[in-house]
Amino acid sequence: MDADVRWLIDRTQIRELTARYNRCFDDGDPDGFAATFTEDGVMEVEGTFRVDGRAALAEMVRRTPYGVVHVTVDATVEVDGDTAVQDVKLLVLARPGPEAAAGAKSKLTNSGRYHDELVRTPDGWRFRHRTAVLDGGF
Repeated sequence: MDADVRWLIDRTQIRELTARYNRCFDDGDPDGFAATFTEDGVMEVEGTFRVDGRAALAEMVRRTPYGVVHVTVDATVEVDGDTAVQDVKLLVLARPGPEAAAGAKSKLTNSGRYHDELVRTPDGWRFRHRTAVLDGGF
């Protein structure tokens, strides 16, 4: 396969993985969220907490209350064979719940960056280690 085409495919698949991570977390899909990681994958918020392995990652989503929305933009992706590194800006919003008053709006609660280490698996790209560095802390 042409290197430029492979680059486009890999980058697209990694961005799709990132979108799936966001949606699964935000929509409360613990198994879908955990599946974006390798079996021994790690998610950490720098200086705050670290979660290791799919079972613990799924439990983290189960324990997170409704309302978080992740928005990721301005990704840079470097692929080296079957590994990749992605850096992406992060915006975290709080959305009103179904019981909120009419006219309630989502609010920006934080910003930062993700630094991702990814690996190509038989099931596609997966996060091996995802680190969030938040501008305002956790």
